[in-house]
Formats: sequence, C-alpha cells, structure tokens
Amino acid sequence: MHPPATRRHALALIRAGHNDCEVSRRTGLPRTTIRDWRRPVYVPRTNPQRGGETCPRCGRASRRMSFTDADYALLLGLYLGDGYIVAQGRSYRLRIYLDSRYPGIVRETRSLLRRCFPRNQVGTSARHGGRLTVHSVYSTHLPCVFPQHGAGTKRTRAITLESWQQGVVDRAPWQLLRGLIESDGCSFVNRTGPYEYLSYHFSNKSQDILDLFCGTCDQVGVEHRRYADCVRINRRASVAALKDRIGVKR
Repeated sequence: MHPPATRRHALALIRAGHNDCEVSRRTGLPRTTIRDWRRPVYVPRTNPQRGGETCPRCGRASRRMSFTDADYALLLGLYLGDGYIVAQGRSYRLRIYLDSRYPGIVRETRSLLRRCFPRNQVGTSARHGGRLTVHSVYSTHLPCVFPQHGAGTKRTRAITLESWQQGVVDRAPWQLLRGLIESDGCSFVNRTGPYEYLSYHFSNKSQDILDLFCGTCDQVGVEHRRYADCVRINRRASVAALKDRIGVKR
C-alpha cells in the first residue's frame, strides 16, 4: 500500500491533466496503479498468491465488492446524507439510518448493500421505538470506498469528491440526487390558497454536501433555491424531472 502523501501527489497530477505515463514518470509508480487511482473499477481482481481478491484501490486482500456507476452514486448519496462509518477492531462498519415510514427505501437500500458487498452480511436493526431502521455492513475497505470518511461529523470536515468519484457522479447524477433525497430530503405537497403542488426539499448541515447537491442539480438542469442549510425545488419542470427520474419517497 502506498503512503497517503504519494497518492495525494499522484491524484494532484491527474487533476492537473497529466496522462498515466507522465504521472508514472514523475512519481515512480506503476501505470496500472495510476490507472486504478484515476478511475478504479470496483470489481476486485483475483490474487492467486492469496487465493482471494484484492481491493482495486489499495491492493490489499478483500472480499468481493461490486459497484456499477448507478449503485455507487446511489450509495454515496445515502452515505453523505445519513450514513456513518466507524472503526471497529480491525475492520470498519457502515451504518445507514433510514426513516421506517418509507418501507420501499428501507427494502431497496438493503438490496443495494447486498449487491455492493455480496460476500458481507448486511445487518438490520431498529432504533427509537422502530421509527428508524439502520442497515449496516462491515468491511476493512470502507475508507477506500468512501474516502470522505474521517473523524467527527461531516459538517466539521471538508467533504470533496475525488476525481474518480466525480467521474461516477457525472455518469450517474440522478442516482446521487436520489440517494441524497432519500436519506436527508423529502417530497411533499405544498398548498397555497386554492393551489397545491409537489415540491422537493433537501437539508444538510454540511455546506460542502449542499454544494454537491446544488452542483449536481445544475448538471441535470434542475432549478433550485438554496437557503442556509437546505435546498428547495418547486419549479414545475424541475419537479416533474425529479418525479420522473427518482420518484417520491415511499
């Protein structure tokens, strides 16, 4: 596993526009390593010496992880909205907190975790008298999957996507929005006098996550209005696009 400083230097060169050969020449790293850091594909490779698989980002032994762009973007949104990673022993545990009033989201999130971590057990528990459902999964490679993991709450630290994550989001922006809204947002009927219309709302105390949400809305042409710690979407065309592409919470 390469030192974090080496990886940060390589990623800075990638962001500056250098190709794999040039980054390899400047850092002394293999081109295959540069390629994986530029755009890792979460289908772990077989490691014949260990008889198992390896994480495509750090190269260490790993149980199978399998992410399509859509699945990763959705899970990233759920993690940034109401997910939490904690170190436990020699491993890490991802918890995703969901409102039990939406059994469809609860059911689909469990299926999502089982697809992404097919060899890891997905646990489910209830909190606050059943009002919250918590799905969890253990993996030693969760910090590789979500490099935004760190000490403290998300609002107290910088939340920025790495270049490979931004590439995934660029290819599956609607799924990121879906994950963010399903975890930390809502859809509701706004009533004004004799009129009523559907609106979407997203709230988060991290300004970086709000920036990501608004930037992704801009990318797909969804008009929005941002406030101190939330975003509202109520323009008819934008609401229709969200309803068509991500639906309403259920």
